[in-house]
Amino acid sequence: MGALAAAAVVGARAFFKPNTQAKRRLLDWDSVRRTAVERGGRVSAARRATQSEAYQAFAAELAPLLGEVCPDVPFDVPQITALDRPAFVDANIRIAQRVLVPVERLRELLPESAATALSRRMMDRYVGELFGLMSRRVLGQFDPVLSLDTETTDTAALFMIEPNLDDVQRSSQLDGVALRRWILLHELTHAWQFSRHPWLSEHIGESIRRMVVESVSADGTSLLQSRDVLQRLPEMLRSQIRTVMSLQSLMSVLEGYSNFVMHRVGERHIEGAAALQAALRRRRRERTAIERLVLTITGLEMKMRQYDVGERFCSQVADRAGLDVLNRVWESAEMMPTAAELKRPGDWIARVG
Repeated sequence: MGALAAAAVVGARAFFKPNTQAKRRLLDWDSVRRTAVERGGRVSAARRATQSEAYQAFAAELAPLLGEVCPDVPFDVPQITALDRPAFVDANIRIAQRVLVPVERLRELLPESAATALSRRMMDRYVGELFGLMSRRVLGQFDPVLSLDTETTDTAALFMIEPNLDDVQRSSQLDGVALRRWILLHELTHAWQFSRHPWLSEHIGESIRRMVVESVSADGTSLLQSRDVLQRLPEMLRSQIRTVMSLQSLMSVLEGYSNFVMHRVGERHIEGAAALQAALRRRRRERTAIERLVLTITGLEMKMRQYDVGERFCSQVADRAGLDVLNRVWESAEMMPTAAELKRPGDWIARVG
């Protein structure tokens, strides 16, 4: 037993011993990609190119219709690209790498060891499975270029994920063109939100930047390396929780408002709107036990609820006070509802007058 105990101590010391030769990195993105794409879902390049052209034509027709709900139309319509599942994973890895630039820099301050290598392998698998799940569930996605790296040259883009749209079309026996126009209305609303309101990207980026900065002490070392970690940790956590709750409320409005527009405009201009709504509601309900568990663990279940909470808020404000009052949410970050006001729209109406 003494020998085993000694071996355990030596093993633990070696396990946590800093390795100055190893590369310090947050994630192995090649490993993440291998995990995420292992279930296939490819579409030919020719079909993706044809669909991308069709989406651009759809957008030219649909974007002006947003003016029935949204002020300040027309707006800049981004490049629309049809993706298969591996291409969707690649796009989201680029997005994640762009947003995580300051976190990667923070990671470089921490020592590498066998423990951090094991932790990274576990995180690689987790993020890979998460991206793989997203690649099978997401129908459309708008990338507004949220970046904390001021040197990025990326531009806003809109993606439509063909294998998933095919699955919904086939399983619910829907008209493929109507389904794609319906989903495109939601994503074009996101494009309007960020194109017409530049403060959105600045506010979200600043919120993320603030959370990262608060994890670093004045001399540039990480919080975990600083001597006053116990004194600083409670206030840092409280501040970060407040920031996360604020972002959650903002995301609820972004997603809920896009659904609100999709339904109001789509019901007037897209044939079979009732069947489309029913099919997508059914798709959200019909999940396996494993899917529900994964969605809960990853936080994606909360993301799904944002659509319903935000749309209910938008509908109630529009019914009580009209579209002009509802659209005041886009004036500034201060005009966004709090988590409490999302549940009680009357309080928000009273606050904004």
